[in-house]
Amino acid sequence: MQKILDRTQESLAHAFASLAQSAKRQQRLYLATIGSLMLIVVIFTLLLAVLAAAKQLDYRRAFATQNAADITALLHREQAFLRRAELTLAYYNTFDGKLPLPEGMVESVEKTGAARSLVEMGGAHIDLLVGDATRAAWGPQLNVKLSRLYQTGESTLATEQAFALRQRAMLVGLNEDYAVMLPAVDAPGAASGTDALLPQPEAIGTLRDSIERQLQAQTGKRVPGKGELIWLGPYREPLQGIPVIAAVSAYYDGDTPVALITTNIPVSGLPDYFSRPAAEGTLLLMRPDRRVIVSSPPVDPGTLQMLRDIVVDMPSDGYRYTREGAVLAEPLTPEFGSMVGFLPWRALAWALRWQLATLAGLALLVLGSIALTARLWGLRLLQKTYAETTRALESETINHILVSATPIGLCIVRQSDFSILTANALAGELLHIEPGSNRLPPHIVGEFSAQAPDKPSVMAFAKVAAFVAPARSSPPAAHLSQPPAQPQSQSQPQPQPQAQPQAPVSADESEAPPAQFLQFTYAAARYAGEDVLFCAILDVTAQQALEQQLRLAQQHSESMMRARSNFFASMSHEIRTPLNALLGNLELFARTPGLEAHTQRLATLEVAADALRGIVNDILDFSKIDAGEMKLVSESFRPIDDLENIALSYAPMTGERAIRFYSHLSPTLNQVLRGDRTRIAQIVNNLLSNAFKFTSCGKITLSAEVKDDLQGRPILICRVCDSGIGMDQTLVARIFNPFEQGEASTSSRYGGTGLGLSICARLCELMGGHISVESVLGVGSAFSVSIPLAPPPDELREPAVEPVHRGNALVVSQERESGKIIDSGLHRVGWAVHTVGSMRSAQAWLRVNRPDVMVVTGEYDLDAIASLRAAHPAGVVWITRTGPHRPVARGDGVLEVTEFSHKAILAAVDMAATGAAEATATLPPAPAALPLPEANPALQGLTVLVAEDNPLIQTLIVEQLDALGCLPTIAGDGRQALAAFEQGNFEVVLTDIHMPVMDGYGLLAALREAHADVPVLAFSAVTDSQQEAGWRERGFSGYVAKPASLDELAAALHAAASTRVAPAAAVPAAAGPATPAAPANTLGADDKSRYMTMLKEHLQNDLPRLLAIVEEEDREALGGWAHSAAGGFLVVQEQRFAQQCRELQRLCENGERWTTEMDERAISLHEAICDHFGLDEASMH
Repeated sequence: MQKILDRTQESLAHAFASLAQSAKRQQRLYLATIGSLMLIVVIFTLLLAVLAAAKQLDYRRAFATQNAADITALLHREQAFLRRAELTLAYYNTFDGKLPLPEGMVESVEKTGAARSLVEMGGAHIDLLVGDATRAAWGPQLNVKLSRLYQTGESTLATEQAFALRQRAMLVGLNEDYAVMLPAVDAPGAASGTDALLPQPEAIGTLRDSIERQLQAQTGKRVPGKGELIWLGPYREPLQGIPVIAAVSAYYDGDTPVALITTNIPVSGLPDYFSRPAAEGTLLLMRPDRRVIVSSPPVDPGTLQMLRDIVVDMPSDGYRYTREGAVLAEPLTPEFGSMVGFLPWRALAWALRWQLATLAGLALLVLGSIALTARLWGLRLLQKTYAETTRALESETINHILVSATPIGLCIVRQSDFSILTANALAGELLHIEPGSNRLPPHIVGEFSAQAPDKPSVMAFAKVAAFVAPARSSPPAAHLSQPPAQPQSQSQPQPQPQAQPQAPVSADESEAPPAQFLQFTYAAARYAGEDVLFCAILDVTAQQALEQQLRLAQQHSESMMRARSNFFASMSHEIRTPLNALLGNLELFARTPGLEAHTQRLATLEVAADALRGIVNDILDFSKIDAGEMKLVSESFRPIDDLENIALSYAPMTGERAIRFYSHLSPTLNQVLRGDRTRIAQIVNNLLSNAFKFTSCGKITLSAEVKDDLQGRPILICRVCDSGIGMDQTLVARIFNPFEQGEASTSSRYGGTGLGLSICARLCELMGGHISVESVLGVGSAFSVSIPLAPPPDELREPAVEPVHRGNALVVSQERESGKIIDSGLHRVGWAVHTVGSMRSAQAWLRVNRPDVMVVTGEYDLDAIASLRAAHPAGVVWITRTGPHRPVARGDGVLEVTEFSHKAILAAVDMAATGAAEATATLPPAPAALPLPEANPALQGLTVLVAEDNPLIQTLIVEQLDALGCLPTIAGDGRQALAAFEQGNFEVVLTDIHMPVMDGYGLLAALREAHADVPVLAFSAVTDSQQEAGWRERGFSGYVAKPASLDELAAALHAAASTRVAPAAAVPAAAGPATPAAPANTLGADDKSRYMTMLKEHLQNDLPRLLAIVEEEDREALGGWAHSAAGGFLVVQEQRFAQQCRELQRLCENGERWTTEMDERAISLHEAICDHFGLDEASMH
């Protein structure tokens, strides 16, 4: 300790000696900071001034844009006016009727060649001028010509006033001397209101020459083109002698110009369209050739020339800044030119005078405040800083002592090379650092590098992290390290992280002394201008040994659990195979005649075997779920159909016991949804099985409905309630655990394994649902299940249709919930329903009401129903548990029906309401075999050779050909078919494409070589257009899709057989492909079940071959297997597996060698088939 204090004293002497120099440096830094602050204030003030100027320029630009828009609108109105004037002139020049003319106008024109008339509509005059030669040329047509000109002028003047144009328009003839001026023009020097105001006919030539000269000078032609509008000017108008700009167009009679139409806008009136926020600045209108039309206010020639030079290449989307000021150009119409705005800098400064003055005042105020604050507080701040530095040095001394005396190793490590800058004595002892060395041990450096694999930096490490490492380097087998800890936001070290599992050690290693382990807790920091890590080191050897023991115990426990699951699964597989054989033989043995005396014993054996099979199935399901191999299958279904079938299967169980079983299935279940219907049925079956098992008397209820959650997703909610033995709360808390059955006597009394509810809970969890239970000991239990479902595809969705009102119905049910379900079901299809709970209430209601039909539940007998019909003789539907699935008459006007079929109930209600004869058509049709196609005499006795390698399809095609009257012969491949053909006499050959030994193409080639006239049909599940074209190119007479319906097969055979007598050229057309039909049209329910059994038997022998093919990596064999299997799946309508087989086949055909994708797809297909069809390794050969 004394040595530590001595070293601390020496360091303090050096520290205080440098304190004075540090204070001077701080003073200079302080003054530099004050100067920087003042500079920032000045720059900020200048930026504000620039922003104010920019805002002012934007403000004025908005005015300029508005002015340009106003001028543009004026120009567009002028253009529209000229177009209207052309149309008006064209209309009246072709008008054949008589037009009115003001009184005295003809005489005035004949006398002087000029006339003026007042237009009453606008209160303005029109001047009409006609030259002597033109008057003479018009002769008798003078009156007509004048009326046309007058009406044209009057209409044009009305258009001018409608467009609110302040201008003078003129119509000047080109080939004839006439002119129309509107409004009228006063002759120069004449007094207003006298006839001397009228211009003379000589002015016509003057006007025409003036306009043509301007046109010639500006465009190089004397007349505008047809439909062309030209802006002229500015120039001096000859009659009034004022500067104007003019818009000129020409009226054409065919292709000949007849008259000029012009509008003159006085230049002096254009500034009236300008609006400015103040008088500063100048606005100009400039033609495309840079001639200035008008300037407001006028500018000197130098500024005008400068503006002309700038506008030449100036863009129209912003300002151009010059030494004199800011220039802005806004385009008008392309023919007219643009508007130019010019704002001198002096005018801008004057406009911003108040803002600039305010900014300058605020800047001076802030600068003065900074200078005064620096003066008053500078010295005090330096003194305070000096005092704080002194205290910091003293605190550093105490910290140094504490670090040296603490029982935890502390060190500071440089991040760049992981060298130790400083460390206390304990850190050096724990790290075993040799004297004179300042490096961390290499294996510790490796642990730090693992935390930040890139170049070390402060940001590469977590704020606070930790790891565990051995104190000394050890062999890899004994090395134990800790993965990087997650970054922590707290400043304190976090609890020690868990170390990775240690590899098992040998007996010799276990005798060695235990290794020492250190926990490093570190954080990134800055020290002496470098990036460093501040590390705390703690010896955790004892804790590490304890954690290692816990890990070994956990591994041992997990291994035992896996062994238990594997044992259960293996034993269940081994038991199920002989058990299935035992059950099958028991069924056959029970049907053997002469064993009536042993009927009871056989029934007992069957019950015991079924119970054993249920236990085995539960163990298998539990093992699959426990191993994570349980896969869900989503398909479309109606929940009400499955739940009604389940309820119906449990109804007979109430016959020998005093149990009332109710099925309350909401009409909301009658919709198509998507989910795993098999697992849902398994859950409901399990809950009902338990309810019947633990209830000796009382009531059991199955209720279900579909509700939408907050996101609109359908949720299936099922609830099974019973009045059985119930459970206490201790058992409720653990009832969903595996092998849980409550007391020890439960298993011996009721049987079972205790896995059913655990399987239900895990299946609900797999489907995203939830299961819960409420129970009271001695009262009963209520299990609730909620399972989210998915909406069906768009093609299966049923549109919502408002039901048509069918009539009134009375429902009589003692069970209130049953009455509600019947009520909602009838209301859903359009019945107005009234429900009562007793016969007395029904009698009272019938005294004042007359329903169309009455529905009575099974609590009432036929006598009670007779009393109802005595009050009102309406049809009655009697719903009972043991009733038939089709309405059956039980008396006059009474139909009995089962309560477990909503379709049968609705059909019975319709029959009872409308009469049995009328409602017979509404009954649900009973399943019936599909009708055979009408026998075709041409196919009777037709000998058909079939080459097919799939046993399932062989059976199907033989039965179909027999049904059509054909004589089939089956061959397993092309070579067998060829040999059979040589030995027999066959009229048609039906061959698969992909077969072993010899495929369909090889068989076709061999038959065509020896028997070219024999029709050969391709029989394949591949029916795409490319394959079809390939079959016909190779010489097939046609093809049949696999599997084919009887109609398709008959059509194809008939077409193929007819080709033997048809010309050879007609063969391809005669045997076209049959239209593919869904397999549902081919098989009935019984046939499908039979073929499904055959398919499972085939798969038990064929699936091991698939694994052998994968093991050998035989690409061609895998493609052949997939093709053959696809046909079998199509027969039983398993489209999903058929599509997967086709994809696997295409993958094999397109590939040149075995790939990982082939391996993965084949194994995945194998697992899916085994899971879907309930196959296992024990059942496959």
